[in-house]
Amino acid sequence: MKKTLILFTVFLLSGFLLGAAAMVDAAEEIGKIVALKGKALTERNNTLFETKLKDGIQLIDIVATKEASRTKMLFLDDSVLTIGENTRLVVKEFVLRKDDRGRAIFNLLDGKMRAVVGRSDFEVRTPTLVAAARGTVIYFETGERDGKKYTSVISLEGMVDIRSIDPTVTGTVVLTPGMMVTARQGEALPTPVPAPREAVHASGMTKQPRPSLLAATKPALAIADTLRTTALAPKIERLPVTVPVKNPIAVGIVFP
Repeated sequence: MKKTLILFTVFLLSGFLLGAAAMVDAAEEIGKIVALKGKALTERNNTLFETKLKDGIQLIDIVATKEASRTKMLFLDDSVLTIGENTRLVVKEFVLRKDDRGRAIFNLLDGKMRAVVGRSDFEVRTPTLVAAARGTVIYFETGERDGKKYTSVISLEGMVDIRSIDPTVTGTVVLTPGMMVTARQGEALPTPVPAPREAVHASGMTKQPRPSLLAATKPALAIADTLRTTALAPKIERLPVTVPVKNPIAVGIVFP
């Protein structure tokens, strides 16, 4: 009886491990580059190469855009990430499950990103915060200002949970549509505030707003401050998406 129980336990454990391994193998190519303007580079297994349209995206890839460049990525969970110029993004973790309760984790090292979140539990980690959401549209901007790292986040659709990346900084804030928060290095999370019109406009990664509108933006808001030097790319040609996904969502990002 004891021998039978041991064999049964080993069988179950082996099946679990094989299932997990199959899941990892199936996600080896977890997305594709579906739009590209300018120049971007991909780092994979310590090898750097130029990113091209229709390139596959794999786990632990680092995608980095250059000046006046941007790229859009479509993943197997229907998530769409658009990163602006001078941005670095790491595909940290990606698990796709049949029950639509997968998990996707990205590290935004610096730059700007708009995320249309698909079917997975979605998380973005930056140098100052962790943002978690599901089925939402979010805009991120992270960088350094006045000698301190910062990240600004705007919820465009849905709710986003925000906490500090610093374990000594406690507390969580929830962003509802139209609200934003800026997390600064070593500081407690502030209360969310309504996102300025100019910041919401920039979150669509469209052309820079007129300077006369920028003058009305409060200097304390990091996104609005950095809009003065934002230079986004002109129109690019969009090609058909070829990633084999089921029930794709409608993407609300338009490359101008």
